[in-house]
Amino acid sequence: MKSIFVTGCDTDIGKTFISIGLCLKFEAEGYKTGYFKPFQSGAYVKNNELVAPDLYELKKYSNIPAKYSYLFKGEVSPHLASIIDNVEVDIEKVKNDLKEFQKNLDFTVIEGAGGLYCPAYKGKLFSDVIKELNQEAVIVSTVDLGKLNHLLMTLECAKLNNIKVKGIILNKFPHNPTLSENNFIKELKLFTDTKILGIIPKTENPTKENIIKAFKDINL
Repeated sequence: MKSIFVTGCDTDIGKTFISIGLCLKFEAEGYKTGYFKPFQSGAYVKNNELVAPDLYELKKYSNIPAKYSYLFKGEVSPHLASIIDNVEVDIEKVKNDLKEFQKNLDFTVIEGAGGLYCPAYKGKLFSDVIKELNQEAVIVSTVDLGKLNHLLMTLECAKLNNIKVKGIILNKFPHNPTLSENNFIKELKLFTDTKILGIIPKTENPTKENIIKAFKDINL
């Protein structure tokens, strides 16, 4: 049984899209695949039901099994959202949920929120959650200005916290890159030997088919 924890060097860089892409890739390759979100904030009401937005996004493309441990309404960090909703988080519940969820799966994509130092629950960051769940990380970044700094700091943060990084996925790569964007990978390789697992082009109108095509060469 395999699993990977998808994190990022910033917010709004497409961690959910990357998680969905990995799920669709492994499903297409014949693996029993699942998506697990320990803490889902930003829930909203639709048809009198509370909707988990990232799980709902996955359902647009597939009926891959998906589960969360905690669902919060606030569009804030999971820790702050749990305070707003007056919910006490128990990491043992998360561990048990994941263990139970994985029983009949070949591969599980676990998605965090924010980055490694995003507050997850009382006194704990997502760097702690990754270690508590005994996971390897895939770090998502874009190539726009400033992200090299964020990505290198995230890699250093992982190293300081003894988090094993499987590799980097560069997301939203532009079709007409600027000089800075085009030089991003060359600059990155000057400062780290962390493997680049894949470069995902910016996709304006994603479909299941073109997502699978974009992710087909990623090797975890």
